[in-house]
Amino acid sequence: MIKKVSVRAAALLFALFLLCAATLPVFAEVTDAYAITDDASVFDASQTQNLAARLKEAGEKTGWQFIVHTSNDGISSDEALESHYNNYYDRQGFKYDAIMLVIDRGSNKRDILVYGDVREYFKDKSRYEIIKNAMRPYLNQDDMYSATLQFIDKAVEVHGMGKTSAFLLSLKKFGWIAGIAGAVIGVIFFMVNRSRYKNMGKAGTYDLTSNSKVDLHEVQDDYVTQHTTVRVIRTESRSSSGGGSSHSGGGNSSGGF
Repeated sequence: MIKKVSVRAAALLFALFLLCAATLPVFAEVTDAYAITDDASVFDASQTQNLAARLKEAGEKTGWQFIVHTSNDGISSDEALESHYNNYYDRQGFKYDAIMLVIDRGSNKRDILVYGDVREYFKDKSRYEIIKNAMRPYLNQDDMYSATLQFIDKAVEVHGMGKTSAFLLSLKKFGWIAGIAGAVIGVIFFMVNRSRYKNMGKAGTYDLTSNSKVDLHEVQDDYVTQHTTVRVIRTESRSSSGGGSSHSGGGNSSGGF
């Protein structure tokens, strides 16, 4: 009898242990190069270990901190998702220059957020699409592990493109307008110059012989002595300048997908 009670008690305690273990969030090591917090238990132990190695390698290569975070928060709005994980980022005290992949299993939404200097690489929104397009085939298959690997690889690829040039961004946005304007100006310039050279020597010629007369007489120039007094007025001016800089801890979002 005692033996049966002991067996049942042991089984109950083991079941309670498994239940508690299932509800605990899974955390991996957080370093300057990477951070992974798998609160939704999306990855198994082997996948978490492999992702940590890949995140570390990418972080050391780019100088960014790569962050992967999963949750069951169930946030459906893209704006709320961005705000929620910006706050989460601030609370965790991650490195300032960072790129973060959020996987919310509760709402089946994902987002990519960039912080600090990393934002300079993503001013061109099409760079987010490079990462998203690589991830989508795996997301459609609910293969979060492979999708996360694509996130890492493509983010490193974006880093290799360098910071977004304001000039190239403007050219991309308004390039077609500049192209049309340039073509119109070029045509006008060509027609004006063609007309000028076509009539050169044939029309509008000034008859110098008929319209000019030269009279030469003895001329005496009387010079007048001139004295100039110069006074220098000295003035003093004072100027001062000062300034400072600040940055926001908030990140930029890919807009959810």
